[in-house]
Amino acid sequence: MQLTHRIAQPADSQLYFDWANDPDTRRQSFNSAPISFDTHTAWFTRKLTDANALLLLFENETGEPVGQVRFERGPNETVIGISVDAKHRGKGLASQLIERGCTVCREQWGAVTIHAYIKPENRASARAFERAGFVFSHESGKFGVDSLVYKK
Repeated sequence: MQLTHRIAQPADSQLYFDWANDPDTRRQSFNSAPISFDTHTAWFTRKLTDANALLLLFENETGEPVGQVRFERGPNETVIGISVDAKHRGKGLASQLIERGCTVCREQWGAVTIHAYIKPENRASARAFERAGFVFSHESGKFGVDSLVYKK
C-alpha cells in the first residue's frame, strides 16, 4: 500500500479523538479510561504547537487516513505512540507507519533514541515495532505498570 504522511492539523482533531477512543486502542493504552472530547481537544491543541511534539497522519493512495504516529521529545528520551484505523488493522501497516514516522522524526530532531512503551500482553504491537527495527530493551514501570521497552 502506498502511504503518504503529513503533519496533523486542527481539522484532524475529531479523527484523532475517534482513534484514541477506539475500544481496542483504549484496551492497549496504559490509561484505558475513555477520553472526554474536552480533554482531547485541549491536549490536541497543545500538541499541535508544542516544539517537542510531532503528530504525523498517514493516508493511503486514495487520501483515506489509515493511522497516526506521534512523538514526544523529553529531556532524556523520545517516546513514540501509534494507532492504526480499525478497518486497516491486520494489513502490516503498523510497522510501515513506525518506520516512516521514525525517519521523519530523525529528520526533524536529529539522531534521537526513540522508545516505545508497550503492555506485555500487546504482542501485535511488539511484533510491529520489532519488524520496524526496534529492539527489546527492558521492562519498566514508567506508566505505573510493567511495560516492554523497545529502542531504535
